[in-house]
Amino acid sequence: MRFKKPKYLNYQETVRFHGHDGPFLALGYRLGRHVIKVMKPRGIMELTITVRTRVVKPYTCMIDGLQCSTFSTMGKGNMLVENNKGGDIVVEIRKGRAVRRYVMTKLARDICVNAEDLCRSARRIRRMPIAELWAPCK
Repeated sequence: MRFKKPKYLNYQETVRFHGHDGPFLALGYRLGRHVIKVMKPRGIMELTITVRTRVVKPYTCMIDGLQCSTFSTMGKGNMLVENNKGGDIVVEIRKGRAVRRYVMTKLARDICVNAEDLCRSARRIRRMPIAELWAPCK
């Protein structure tokens, strides 16, 4: 079955979907938008994303940001989540044979984990260069 390419959600629509703003949501959204620019998928099933994170809130909020910004979803089966009991979030994105891996930076983790004001921390994440939030890894 062939689908028309739907419109990507903007950040405010992502917040509405998730239910509230927060730094982990912004972190996932930012990575997703970056991946779309770099990998240029043509359809909603072209990317397969594996997220390795602690499967507890607030870490899992990042998954909603990533889903809303990439069209990869757990429901469609092109997003998988694996439990990583450490504090790092590692995301692997596949498009055909191309693979990119990113790890959350220490700065991003500190902002997200120590957020006292969720909206202010999310705004900060949304304004930072992607390289300060996510580092490529092998």
